[in-house]
Amino acid sequence: MVGVPGRSKSCGTCRIRKKGGCDEKRPACGQCIKLGLKCDGYERELRFINFSAEPRKASRHDQGSDQIAIPGNLARSAYAEKYLGIFWSTYLPADKHFPAQMTMYVSGGWTNSLPQLYLNSPDIQKIMLAICLSTAGRTGNNRWEKEEGLRYYMESLSEMSAALANRTRGNVVTLCVMSRLYSLYEVFFGQDDQDRIAQARNWRNHINGELAIMTSQPPETYTSGYLHQFFVDGRLHLTSSAVQARKKIILSNPEWKTIPWREIPKTPKDYLLDILVEIPTLLENLDIMRACHDPEIQELQRSDLLQTCWELETELARWCFDLGVSDPTYSLDTEQSPFSLDYLAASHIMCLYWAICIILYTSLRILSSPEVVLPAHTDPRIFCDRIAKAMPVLLHPLSGAYGVHLASFPVAIALMYLSAVDGDAIYEEKQIIFNAFRRSGYGETVERFNQSMRRQDAKSPQVAMMDGPKSVPAQAKSWFGIQGERL
Repeated sequence: MVGVPGRSKSCGTCRIRKKGGCDEKRPACGQCIKLGLKCDGYERELRFINFSAEPRKASRHDQGSDQIAIPGNLARSAYAEKYLGIFWSTYLPADKHFPAQMTMYVSGGWTNSLPQLYLNSPDIQKIMLAICLSTAGRTGNNRWEKEEGLRYYMESLSEMSAALANRTRGNVVTLCVMSRLYSLYEVFFGQDDQDRIAQARNWRNHINGELAIMTSQPPETYTSGYLHQFFVDGRLHLTSSAVQARKKIILSNPEWKTIPWREIPKTPKDYLLDILVEIPTLLENLDIMRACHDPEIQELQRSDLLQTCWELETELARWCFDLGVSDPTYSLDTEQSPFSLDYLAASHIMCLYWAICIILYTSLRILSSPEVVLPAHTDPRIFCDRIAKAMPVLLHPLSGAYGVHLASFPVAIALMYLSAVDGDAIYEEKQIIFNAFRRSGYGETVERFNQSMRRQDAKSPQVAMMDGPKSVPAQAKSWFGIQGERL
């Protein structure tokens, strides 16, 4: 069981990792120095924040007014402050600012500079207000706010096209931030009842746009300051998109895995993402192997892929032993247990690790000969169970929409595997995940996004457009590329 946050005398890094052996040396502990980690120090005390789980209610006047016009100078008015406040209270209710020790394990530190970027960039103001208005509209069920949010979003997209045509090195940050905010908008507000693949397609287009803008500059651009933080925080969603598309990503090239850390040491998150960026290449090569019609060449490809899998497993095991969090589940009773951002960070990094294990060990099962008996620890269901048991933390009321965002990729992978092997049956792991999302209030939002992604990544149009209880297992099997193979 996790210890009570805030009472440990260990440095911030060792405290989140739940590893003993911190020698409490200053300014950096010996264990962090030995592992090449940035030591987060001892001065910060973990704060427990009182909260109300009740969403902010719109006034009766707001609910009944469909014709309210937003002032033209909204971006600099008190209205903007109101909507920014609603957004932050929904996105991360615990705090607007990501603590330093948390950014070592989760991707979110880049948002610490959003308030300043918002003030200095009219382009960022517009997409931020689109998200804020849409958030307020959903929270208060106000149609005019939803419509204004969509209008700001469409206007921002139009202005983005003009900005891309006149791209300079000086506005790379603005363009990248806008692209990242567009993808966030699509996750939460991009549902399209007329075109059920549109949400996933638009999300991926924004992801690919951000990647193209980011890599239009050399990796030396991202060695320090805000650009470094922005780059390292972007690797997760950029790579998760490549995983789901099963296509190699440029960030797996050696220069993109080394040069941005010339001045700043890698964090546990960075080391784990170094492994994750190799997964899209593995999946793409697996698909190439399957499509090969020459048996001899196919067997050589299979042998190479098996070796790659075992090499990646060695790297994963080393990461887990050296840098992983020791508590295996981080499950807690959200009614009785105190919440902390340490819990959230630890749960997220381990869920990401477990999601990689699911993909890797599923690939091993597909590639291995039927007579080969794989070790018991390579059963992907083990890691689906652990992801499920971490949901009470990631979807805790104080985790807000940010927790939902963190959970989306590991949950998508876990549910994909469970649907492929169990069909439409709902066993314990699925039930835990479904219940947690339902309690969070984001169940429908996440399911519709995942449904759009499954349709987008299915390998045939017929499977992509299937409906009903059999559609999810069929789309999951299509993504894994299996028929009767064991998983």
